[in-house]
Amino acid sequence: MPPYRYQSRLAEQGLPDVLRVPTGTGKTLAATLPWLYRRVEHPDPVVRQATPRWLVIVLPQRALVEQTVEVIDGWLRNLMLDVPVHVLMGGEDAGDRDWKARPEEERIFVGTLDMVLSRLLMRGFAEFRSAWPMSFGLLHAGVQFVFDEVQLMGPGLPTALQLQGMREAMGTAMPCRSMWMSATLNPAELSAVDFRRELSIVELDEEDRSGPLRIRIDAPRTVRRLDLEDVDARRYPKAFAARVVSEHRSGTRTLVVLNTVTRATEVFDELHKSRPDTELVLLHSRFRPGDRRQQTRRLTLSGNAGSIVVATQVLEAGVDITSETLVTEVAPWSSIVQRAGRCNRDGLASDARLLWTTPPAAPPYEAAELGHSASVLQALEGQPVTSEELAAATELTRPPHPTLRRRDVLGLFDTAPDLSGNDIDVSPFIRDVADRTVHIAWREISEDQSMEGAPGRAELCPASIRDVQAMIREGRTRARVFDQISGTWVPARPEDVRPMAVIVLDAARGGYLPDCGFAPLSTAPVEPVRPPVHMPDAVDTDPHSVLPNGRWVPLHEHLADVERECRALLDALGPELTPAQREAIALAGRYHDLGKAHPTFVASLAQADGSAPAEGGPWAKSPGRTPLRHDPPHFRHELVSALVLLDDTTGLLDGVDEPDLVIYLALAHHGKVRLTVRARPDEQVNTVLGVVHESTTVDTTLPVIGTLAARPVSLQAARFGRGSLTSRALRLRDREDLGPFRLAFCEAVVRSADWRASASYEGTTS
Repeated sequence: MPPYRYQSRLAEQGLPDVLRVPTGTGKTLAATLPWLYRRVEHPDPVVRQATPRWLVIVLPQRALVEQTVEVIDGWLRNLMLDVPVHVLMGGEDAGDRDWKARPEEERIFVGTLDMVLSRLLMRGFAEFRSAWPMSFGLLHAGVQFVFDEVQLMGPGLPTALQLQGMREAMGTAMPCRSMWMSATLNPAELSAVDFRRELSIVELDEEDRSGPLRIRIDAPRTVRRLDLEDVDARRYPKAFAARVVSEHRSGTRTLVVLNTVTRATEVFDELHKSRPDTELVLLHSRFRPGDRRQQTRRLTLSGNAGSIVVATQVLEAGVDITSETLVTEVAPWSSIVQRAGRCNRDGLASDARLLWTTPPAAPPYEAAELGHSASVLQALEGQPVTSEELAAATELTRPPHPTLRRRDVLGLFDTAPDLSGNDIDVSPFIRDVADRTVHIAWREISEDQSMEGAPGRAELCPASIRDVQAMIREGRTRARVFDQISGTWVPARPEDVRPMAVIVLDAARGGYLPDCGFAPLSTAPVEPVRPPVHMPDAVDTDPHSVLPNGRWVPLHEHLADVERECRALLDALGPELTPAQREAIALAGRYHDLGKAHPTFVASLAQADGSAPAEGGPWAKSPGRTPLRHDPPHFRHELVSALVLLDDTTGLLDGVDEPDLVIYLALAHHGKVRLTVRARPDEQVNTVLGVVHESTTVDTTLPVIGTLAARPVSLQAARFGRGSLTSRALRLRDREDLGPFRLAFCEAVVRSADWRASASYEGTTS
């Protein structure tokens, strides 16, 4: 089937700021294939170069991310294009390492609003703390963002607008663009404190309306009311299910949309009791990924009796599914329009119906919003209406949301936890209070609290923060939370259940059912998912210096390799940085691991393997399998690297135009010590992060300059004040020609180069 005319225009002219077309007219394709054509296949190299290398599609709901990925994968297979497609979700995944290590390649990402925006705010939900700066640095450079169904984004919309405005004002290493898509979008709403400019807008023209799209645009559904207002909340699920059964037509799909996961699950249970012969599907946001994929695949199944799909708001965006009958609870008007777009979506149903009723309680929405939508639907009673006619109805004024300011972004650039281990909560900038969730996993919890590895993405399930807190508070489960400082699992308290956390619950005590998802009252044991084990990366751990399948790598060899990878990455990416800044990145690669010439690290590396070579060294990597344990504890070799570079007697930075940038990038190359350099509470007065004042490094060979003699390490710059590492880093962050976005990108390049060099040693024995 050829593309619609408006889709072709996007390929010819590029993606606009705003795409406003009716639901069901192919917005996902319009966001993806025109970008792909302009980046990969366009005949003009200038156009290819000007098109951002990454496409990030942001969906307001998580349940159908995988389905969107499968659709895009299908397009790429048909086009025989090898462009990786990644899911931006919580938890560790092998694909994350790939896109971070090879940022120069074209890629497509699909993620949810909370997972993308939290990374753009350097507080990635369910990410290791050390990963936050790298995600921030790469996702704010050379990216085309596409925000789908923006009317469902809540606080995320002004946050996305502000971030685009700040990128344009403060500068990025590579240009970023944003496109906002919706059928009900008023472009006048796309304005924020730091984002006020004329927007380019694409809508359907007369050629679109007279072509193949006409059938979908003119597709009607008749509005009718289901009267359940006299049914109390206790009897509501059974009565609602009975009406669904009576309205369902054999051999067709009936789509049922409820406003809360609890009511959706209760109605689904009642349908199971009364219609076991019908294909029943339950879909909401609170499934583990494997079970969610199973449920989404069943969306298209239909036996002789047809199917009934029970869902929540997750079907309001990112899914191309149609039904002959839609039964929905009344919701904010924009949600009603989106739900209606899943009824007679293809225009082929002969008697499509939109049946609506008022729920027994308004939350998670405001009662005024529901009342407004009910009055509009009442006025349409018995009328066949198209999606465009529904979208034309006036919506209530949207409630105000917190505004992300420049000072917030600058404050979030520091990823060090406060003394109590807490972090700034960015969730008010992303989701309404009622929508905030935490990621949980189920495992066998031992009495000694030991746990193998960190939960992978396949294990994680979003859950209501309130419900998980209640499970812990009432003693219905045992729970563990990962201590991001020590790298250990500790008992979780209700107050530990926050959007950025990952909580592990006791599988033996229940809380999840494969067909229903998160079930806080279920006591049936949960079958743990067995994903590949991911080594936890806490502030006090150093998993990247030990290569189980590697070899002993001399420090001078690794430093030379990382410098070479830095220069190669800069050539491939072509960032808009000054020559001095590019050289600083390469020099940071040359010197980033100077601190591994410290006796503490030398001893730790030898103990991890137990078979250090008799000659050579100091070493950057060992082939051991035992995690490094330092004495003194908390030792960070990157702090030593920065302190050695600050020593003028080394001559390492003589004549360098950006010495502070080299020092900062060496300090920050693991994402664990960056702006704030602070001793741990249990350290001695003369020790900061395991580095003892005036402790002495060992002689080492460096690339280009030769031998660097042993020397004492001063902690003076690790203290606060003028000339300190912190004051130098803050000046870099606040410089007009760097700023937070460029500075984080520079960090990411050094880390990518370090990973690439380290990967080259895997599987080698000589």
